[in-house]
Amino acid sequence: MKQAHALRLAVVAGVLTIATIGLLGYRLAGQASAPDAGMPPGLLSAPQLTPEQAQAEVEAIMALTLDDLDGRPQAIAQWRGKILVINYWASWCKPCVEEMPAFASLQSRHAGQGVQFVGIGIDDAEKMRRFVKVTPVSYPLLVAGDAASQTPGLQVKALPYTVIIGRDGRFESSRLGRLDEAKLEPILRRLIAR
Repeated sequence: MKQAHALRLAVVAGVLTIATIGLLGYRLAGQASAPDAGMPPGLLSAPQLTPEQAQAEVEAIMALTLDDLDGRPQAIAQWRGKILVINYWASWCKPCVEEMPAFASLQSRHAGQGVQFVGIGIDDAEKMRRFVKVTPVSYPLLVAGDAASQTPGLQVKALPYTVIIGRDGRFESSRLGRLDEAKLEPILRRLIAR
């Protein structure tokens, strides 16, 4: 009877070990094959666009004229010929606010090399002005306000959303979710070197 009991315990232990190994293997295989494996949480690629869709997005952005925080109209086209980093954000969006210091640092570091960040606030102008009093930003902030839902170039599905445009006016890349300095700087360096 002791041998039968020991045999049952050994079988149960073996089955549990195999099940645990299988579960761990399944989880590891799922993480390795996930497209976002190794990316920080919240950093997701934007939906894949065809080259035509991507360029149409750039043209819509370049056609925008939005008010700055002082109420003066600013055309995005004024920065044509620069490497543009267009960031859609809002003062109430935590990941948006978290990425802004890195953007300000990159703007300061690369402005002399033709890089221009522009923040487009999908937000109320007064809330944006209050935000900037507490958290200064070293690049232009423009107000999309209520026009966002009907205006091409402002229709974004989630925040933060960043579009990078080369000096030649061509779509370079886009990112949905928080974008950190370590991911963005190599892209900027590559575009500067062109």
